[in-house]
Amino acid sequence: MVMWRAGRRNVYELNEWQKADEFATLLHDVCRELDLGRDKEWLLYLLEQAGQLMREAVEEGWNREHLAEFIFGISEALTFLALVDYYLVFLRHEGYLAGERANEVDGKLSALQDALASLAGRLREALRARPEGLLSVSPWSRN
Repeated sequence: MVMWRAGRRNVYELNEWQKADEFATLLHDVCRELDLGRDKEWLLYLLEQAGQLMREAVEEGWNREHLAEFIFGISEALTFLALVDYYLVFLRHEGYLAGERANEVDGKLSALQDALASLAGRLREALRARPEGLLSVSPWSRN
């Protein structure tokens, strides 16, 4: 299995992690703004949890020894984003999230999904190019 090292950099310098962190913070803020009543508090909890777990998946994958584990962490983060998208569709459909705020959240969600998918693609390319040994290719964003 390919070993890899992030070098002296930490995950907080990774552009995709910064986007994940910003999006998780945005979800937290949106959840605090929404008043769904006691019968739908569970939905806000699930939405906020999915945002936090998405961010943690990127960070935990980064700290793993094998490149495949980092790719898995990104895939896990994308799965949590799919859940977030599902919850947001429900909130928009029910009229709880509308207007500019809904557009802001949708835009940031799409941008983050694209960024993480792109990072996973670059890492898979690096893995194919060097399937054994220590990976020296940097996963840092090309932005």
